[in-house]
Amino acid sequence: MRLRLVVALMASLAASPAAAEWRISSSKDRLTDKESKVATLEAKAPDHNVSARLVVRCLADKLVGGLTLSIETSARFYPGRMGLRYRVDGREPVPRYMPVDATGSGMSLWADTDELRGARRIRVELEPYRAPNLFFDFDLTGVDKAFASIPCNRTKPKWEP
Repeated sequence: MRLRLVVALMASLAASPAAAEWRISSSKDRLTDKESKVATLEAKAPDHNVSARLVVRCLADKLVGGLTLSIETSARFYPGRMGLRYRVDGREPVPRYMPVDATGSGMSLWADTDELRGARRIRVELEPYRAPNLFFDFDLTGVDKAFASIPCNRTKPKWEP
C-alpha cells in the first residue's frame, strides 16, 4: 500500500509542470566595455514543435529608455507585420499587430514590462502569416526579482492603454 502511494505521488510530481525559472545572463559590449544583463523565460511547452521564450533587456536611450519585452521563437516568420494577442493573469486579452523583428524569429515592444510586475502568468498567441497560430503559456513566478536584476533607467513615458 505504501509503495503504491509513493509511486502515485512520484508520478503526479513528474506530470506537474516545473516552476518558472528566469535565467539572467550578462555580456560585455566590446565597443563601450559596459556590461548588460538580459532575463529570459522559456514557455511551459512548445506549440506545433515551436518553442518560445520571453526576453527582457534594457534599452538605454535618453527619450525612450527602459526595460523592453520581446518574444523569441525557434520558428522563422515572413517579414512584415504579424498579429499577436496576450493576456496577463485574468485581465482582458490585448490584441497587437506588430512588425516581426529583424531575425524573423519574434517580436519586440508589444507590451510594457510594467504590466508583468507582480503578475503570475502571461499567455501569448502569435498569428503568423500562412501558418497555424502559436500559443505559449509562461509562468511568471519571480518576475519582479528578474526585473530588479537588470540595471536600467526608465526615461520613456508611462504607457497607458
